Amino acid sequence: MNFRRVVTLAVKEAREITRDRLLFTLAFLMPPVMMVVIGFGVNTDVREIPIVILDFDRTSSSRELAYKFKDSQYFDFIGYVRHRNEIQRLITDSKARAAIVIPPRFHERLRSGRPAEVQTIIDGAIPARAETVGSYVSAVIASFSQRQVTDHLAFTQGIPPAAATALASPVSLETRFLYNEAMTSLWAIGPGCIMTVLAFIPPIIASVGVVREKECGSIDNVYSSTLTRPEFVLGKLIPYVVISSISFCMLFATTLLVFQVPFRGSPIAFAVTGILYVTCTTLLGMIISFFVRSQIAAVILAVLVTLIPTLQYSGMIVPLSSLSDAGRLQARMLPASYFFEAIQASFLKGTGFVGLASSITALGIYALVLYALCCLKFSKRPKS
Repeated sequence: MNFRRVVTLAVKEAREITRDRLLFTLAFLMPPVMMVVIGFGVNTDVREIPIVILDFDRTSSSRELAYKFKDSQYFDFIGYVRHRNEIQRLITDSKARAAIVIPPRFHERLRSGRPAEVQTIIDGAIPARAETVGSYVSAVIASFSQRQVTDHLAFTQGIPPAAATALASPVSLETRFLYNEAMTSLWAIGPGCIMTVLAFIPPIIASVGVVREKECGSIDNVYSSTLTRPEFVLGKLIPYVVISSISFCMLFATTLLVFQVPFRGSPIAFAVTGILYVTCTTLLGMIISFFVRSQIAAVILAVLVTLIPTLQYSGMIVPLSSLSDAGRLQARMLPASYFFEAIQASFLKGTGFVGLASSITALGIYALVLYALCCLKFSKRPKS
């Protein structure tokens, strides 16, 4: 391999990129803009859930239960309704996401020591959200039930409230969340946006850069030159990897400054992982460029091949453990799954080179395989 020819081609490609204002803007301005849009637009926190209450009992006990939902930070109390038909209408119109139905003789059953039933109606159009709402309702009901049992024991047995509480709940559960104590979704979504944006922007600019030469005919100069396949691929690859690495640094700074996500890992180890990742995605773009002849087709194919599989199989939205065996196999065939593991380990868990060794190794092998495929696919005698 003649590295002088490689450097000459890389310099020539860098000049072409800087001359093309649209491509230059896409390379440097689009990544941070897309990251901010995606980061603030995707929010998995389920809070301020609009809820209504149908109270058939209208007693102090039913009002106390209603106040439990009113005071909860997870619910937005819309008001009371008088008929079940109103619940159906409000949920159908998306004005309410849940409803609590308190039956008659609710207070009477509680005071006599008998169990009382409460109905919960939840909008199940989105299953994941419905399950979350159901868990919130169960927590509020459990808190109310514990209070009722405690008061009943204290009254009937004549013991202090503290003793009644210990008798009613002999086992106390304390939950502690590691790495993201406040359970802030932006701390998970924000760093993940680095992976998402770098999954499709580098392939787009790389594929468009190569296909542009096909459209204007300047690639014929490469066909008639003494450049070998590895030299051509490497010369084309270097400037796009450098540009994508700069974008990676910009996205990293955006995560820290705009999203306020703490970084606890090794910056050097994470930088190595990020450069390997953008190398993989850039090589994917070059492979795409060998199959298309127009820039529009290159952009469309790059988005379809990279963005959609990345969102589905990276682990950011759906955990890899929840996928089927075939789904996990597909995920491991994409560089995004390895890079997202590195993001989680670096930002919140504080992992260094040792913890990122498997991701770095996998991405390095992935880059070498893609580079070999590019060299095999590129031909100086393209099919007409």
